[in-house]
Order: sequence, then C-alpha cells, then structure tokens
Amino acid sequence: MTILAFTGLFLPGLAWWAWLGQRQEDPLVSIGQAIGVSLATIPLLALAGFVFSFRFSTALVAILMIACTLLTTGGLIKQGFQLSRRQHLHLAVGLAILGLAIAWRLYQARDLLLPNWVDSQHHFMIINAIIENGGLPDDLSPYLPVPFYYHFGYHAVAGLFTALSGLPTGRAMLILGQVLNAAVGLSIYALGKALWRNWRPALTAALLVSFATRMPAYYLSWGRYTLLTGLVLLPLVMAQALDIVRGKNAWSSTLTLALLTAGLLLSHYFAAMLLAVFLGLLLLVHLVRGWQRLPQTLLQLSGILNSATCGLLLAAPWLGRVAEFSASNPRVDTSFPESVTTLLTSGGAGYIWQLLGPVSNQWLLLPAGLGLLLAIIKRCNLGFALWSLSLALMALPWGVTLRPFRPDHFAIVLFIPLVLLAAWFFWQTAGWLGKLLEQRWIGTLLMMLVVLGWVGWGSLKNRDSINPVTMLVNEADLAGLNWIAENTPPEARFYINTVHWQTQVFRGVDGGGWILPYTGRWALVPTIFYGFSTDRAWAEELRGWGEAASAITGCSEVFWNLVEEAELDWIYLRQGVGSLQPNVLAGCDGIREVYVHEGVVIYELSVVDR
Repeated sequence: MTILAFTGLFLPGLAWWAWLGQRQEDPLVSIGQAIGVSLATIPLLALAGFVFSFRFSTALVAILMIACTLLTTGGLIKQGFQLSRRQHLHLAVGLAILGLAIAWRLYQARDLLLPNWVDSQHHFMIINAIIENGGLPDDLSPYLPVPFYYHFGYHAVAGLFTALSGLPTGRAMLILGQVLNAAVGLSIYALGKALWRNWRPALTAALLVSFATRMPAYYLSWGRYTLLTGLVLLPLVMAQALDIVRGKNAWSSTLTLALLTAGLLLSHYFAAMLLAVFLGLLLLVHLVRGWQRLPQTLLQLSGILNSATCGLLLAAPWLGRVAEFSASNPRVDTSFPESVTTLLTSGGAGYIWQLLGPVSNQWLLLPAGLGLLLAIIKRCNLGFALWSLSLALMALPWGVTLRPFRPDHFAIVLFIPLVLLAAWFFWQTAGWLGKLLEQRWIGTLLMMLVVLGWVGWGSLKNRDSINPVTMLVNEADLAGLNWIAENTPPEARFYINTVHWQTQVFRGVDGGGWILPYTGRWALVPTIFYGFSTDRAWAEELRGWGEAASAITGCSEVFWNLVEEAELDWIYLRQGVGSLQPNVLAGCDGIREVYVHEGVVIYELSVVDR
C-alpha cells in the first residue's frame, strides 16, 4: 500500500512528463522534474478547493487519480517512449543510487517512533486537520482556535499520502519525509546538469548531498519537513530558470517554471526568498552582459519574468491570506562585532560552525570555496556564484540579516552551493590532472577515488543523524499517549512539564507535548503553534501558563492556582524530565495515580479544599 500510495502521489508529475517532458532530456532530470511537478500540483489543487469551497472526497480523489493515469497512458502512447543506450545506463545507475539514498535515509530514522522535535507536532496536527476537513481548513478547530495561514505544500502532500497508504500519520510523516530527503539528491543533480552541462559533477554533487553532508539529513532531527519540501523544489526551479535564460524558451518550459514556482511559494517562504534572490541576481548578471543589445536581452529574459509572475499569481490567494493574518514584518538588520576576538569567540559563530560540521563537511568548504573563486574569475555561472556568496555572507552571525530569517537558517541550506561548487572543482581538477599527466583516465580515476572516499567518510560521520535531545517521545511515552486516547474523555485537559522555547513561546518536554496532536486532548501548552494565533490575549494567557508550569516543582499553591485557572483535570509526567517529578506528588491531596509504565506516570485530579 505504501508503494501504491507513492505511485498515486507522483501521478500528476508522470502525466506532465508524458505530455510535456523532453524526450532528449537526461532521464534522471525528468524524474526529478516529475517529482517536483507533483509536489507543486497537489498543493495547488488543495488551494483551488479552498478558494472555490469544495472538498476532496474519496470519490473525487479517485477520479483525479484515474484521470492522471489515463493522461499518463495516453501521453506515452502518443509521444512514444524511447531511450538511447547511454540514457538507459544513466537511468539504471541513477535509480540505483536513489534507491540506496532512500534506504539510507530510512535507516537514519530507524529509532524514531514519532517525528522529531517540536515542529513535527503541529505538522502532525495540520495533516490530520486537512484529512478530516477534506482539504485546507479555515482554522485548526477542534485542535486550536487559530486561523490557518501556514505554508501548506508539505501538509497537502502528506495528507494525500497518509490517506492513500492507510499508515498512521506519524509513520507516514517519517517515511514521506525521508523519501523527500532522498529526492533532494535528484534535484541537486538536475541543477548540476543545468549549471555545468555535465553529468559527472552533477552526479558527484548528488552523491555528496545524499550520503556525505550533514544537511539535509539532519533535518530529521528537527522535523523540518516543510523546508525540505521547499528544497526539493528550489533547485528544480533554479535549473529551469537557467535553461530558459540560455534560450530554452519552449512554452512547456515556461509553464513548468510557473508551476514549480507556485509550488515553492506554497511550500516554504524561506525557500521562496532564496529563489527570489537567485532570480534577481541571474537577471541582473544577464542584463549587465547584454546591456548593449537591451531589447534582445529583455526578450530573452521575459520567459523567466513571465513564468515567475504566473507562479506568483497562482499562489496569490494564499499569499494574500498570509499577509492578512501574519504579524511578521520583513526587514533588513545589520550588526557588527566589536572586535575580531568577539567575532571568533561569540556563541553565534560557534553554532554556525557546528551546523557546518562534522569535520568531513567542514573540509568540504575548501574545494567549494575554490570552486566559487574559480567560477567568479572565469565568470562561469556568475549568477549562481553570486547567489552562493550571498548565502555564505547571510550565514555569518554578524553583518546583514534579512529578518525574520536568522543566520542559522542560511547555514542549514548552504549544502546546496557547497556540494555543487565542490563537485565542479573536483572535476575541473580531474581535467587539469589529465592534461598534466597526458592521461585523462588517470585524472578521472583519482577524482573518483577522492569522491568515493569523501562519501564514505561523510557517511560514517552522519550515520546517526539524530540529536538525542530532540527525541521527545520514547516507547513509554507512546504507550502513555495510546492509553490517554483509549481511557480519557475527549474533553480531558492535561498538565504537562514545559520549558521556554523561543520568542516567549513555551513547549512540552516529553510525550506530553504530543497529547493534543496525537490524542486530541488538551494540554497546558498545546504545541508551539498557539504562537500563530491572531488573538494575542489568548496567546499571552497560554504563554503565562507555560511559564508558570516551567517553574513548578511540587503541589504548591501556585500549582493549584494554575490547575484551577487552566481548568486542568489530568497530569502527564515522565520520570527524570521536566521540573515537576512524580516522586514529589506522592501524598498530595486531590492527585490520584492512574497509570504507570516505565517512568511515564498519569494522574487524575480532583477538587480539594485548599
């Protein structure tokens, strides 16, 4: 069922490829584009349902699947499908590597029972809300009284995958997320082919990002599935823009760019900003180069401008909703260190360097930096080189920052230019060695050994890509959550241990943080998503409750006041985690222990005379 669900998930992209795909295209590029088109089409269909007020019933989904199947079959019959011997070889090797990448990503998630960290909690909740609503909801009731205006590309895809596969939501999120993580390698390959027009550096970059670099493998630790979806789409959009600016102005190319752009805008706003910077630099470079023949240059660039505008218009209904509800104010900030010592010893610099680790990843900065320098000197793909340099500068803890994005946001996406520039430099070096030794095969062999060695080195460093600190749920927590779902009334309200998260938002510290999304019962901190509420008084009240709970260590007057104010009637604790521990509740009046299992304790509260 999971395999069939993936087949159904990518039917829109297959139908697109059957009719609009380039037969002479590298088959791996075509597969990557087909995946990207599916990741863009599903959210756009969800947006259409929201705008025109119709729901996706089982029958409607089945009709759409059948229509995509018929389109795919008809397109293949009409257009024909033939690959050269060389294309067959590329396809076989590429699919083998993709299969290994998927297996590797699933192996890295082997110890997880539910998706990791705090973002996964509201992703889980949003996916369930979409499934229950039959499409995008206006708000997140009955979970939270919060209007829904979040980027939803991943959630729409995950909702469809969950429904088709029949998997529990958490398991579906983990499997789909790791497949998307592996698909980043295909997108990087497509961008590498567009940049260097050579499969060798493209494949090298795909190998590095799939097995050697910490990012995006480490996204599993954070549950950053929305950004991951955006980063599957981003290189594909960049590759399509490069093809168009070089003269590939077929209407199918501009249509594909518009579709992928819209999907990216709906999937992640930070990834969309990265695309805007790239397109701006790309257009600027070509305008400067073609200044003396401005009319022809503008005509050449019009394909990108028209496609990007169409993509923006397709996503505009949702972007308008975001502008209506979001309290975020984009701005440019600048900050500079007081001295060189401050720059090198600041906590921000250390954290950025940690994100660029481990050592196998940090050493990759050297060939990538040399590749960047070479690209600028040779004016080769100058737009991409300037974009890469911009990302590197934005990742510094000091300098210019585009708020609300932080330097670490840029640091965790640096893997894109890192692997592409390093791979290109590797193969440039192989060419120089071949000429120097007058034996091309020697340079190729040496560079293959270097690349495979680096892949092996990085794989050993990244085989365990999960930070234990971010694992909020263990087997005991999952058993406790299942007990809550089966043995407590739907209106139950839980006290849980809390800790400060960021920007005055508090989070749960263990399985208690999953009570609302997993069981539907209320918890003292109902995921960090309450911070998205437009009702500031209500959000402030929850923040106050979370802050109070983070300091409570016993059944004191403060504890009972919080219980009364928040109308709590249950407690969820895990031994050794959080400020309130089970041993201090023994003998407290009005607190009855009802469940104990491997450190997880659940209590029922009753009214007491204090």
